[in-house]
Amino acid sequence: MRARLSGILDFPRGAFQRNLGLKGLALAIAVVLWWFVAGESNVQFGFSVPIELRNVPAGMAVTNKVERLVDVRLTGPSTLIGALPQNEVTAVVDLSGARPGRTVYPLTEESIKLPSGFRVLRIYPSSVDVALERLERRRLPVSARIGGSPQVKSRIAKITVDPPELEVEALPDDFARLKSLSTEELTPGTPEGAFSSRVRVDLSEGHAKIVGNSTVRVTVQFKP
Repeated sequence: MRARLSGILDFPRGAFQRNLGLKGLALAIAVVLWWFVAGESNVQFGFSVPIELRNVPAGMAVTNKVERLVDVRLTGPSTLIGALPQNEVTAVVDLSGARPGRTVYPLTEESIKLPSGFRVLRIYPSSVDVALERLERRRLPVSARIGGSPQVKSRIAKITVDPPELEVEALPDDFARLKSLSTEELTPGTPEGAFSSRVRVDLSEGHAKIVGNSTVRVTVQFKP
């Protein structure tokens, strides 16, 4: 009984003594790594990052020229600077809940999206000016642009567009210049019978955009 008890008491000491050299090496490596990370000096550096406007309220548009870049000064471990993906760093301005008018949005440390390990020291400019205006919706008539030779055009008897109108969302100033819509140029084939094709409606006026489908069917009927 005494011999068995003695063996049990000696077991932990024997287990601890086994691989003592490897355990000492592992401890030394851990200490060196800790010293390297803890003792690594932070450095300061700066670069320009793009401003990203997010969550523009539905039915509204940004009407002023917003700053495209801000200068950001950061601090972080020198060993991580080379691995920092600068093209993924952005200054985010959240427009959720914004109302029409001009608002100054501050740029803070929370505005800069960064990987962990870095800290923002300075942002210039420290704010961004955003002007919002409500969009309106109106239905505008659509006309077809027909290409081809004068001989072909002279044989056209009738042109129909289906649907004849499309709904457009735009600023009031855009509608002051935009009275109607036109399709891409359509060139019929042989000037006989009827020619029909679906074409896209062009729209490049300011903030204006077509609500829903932007294609129409144009049918060209030629003289007998």
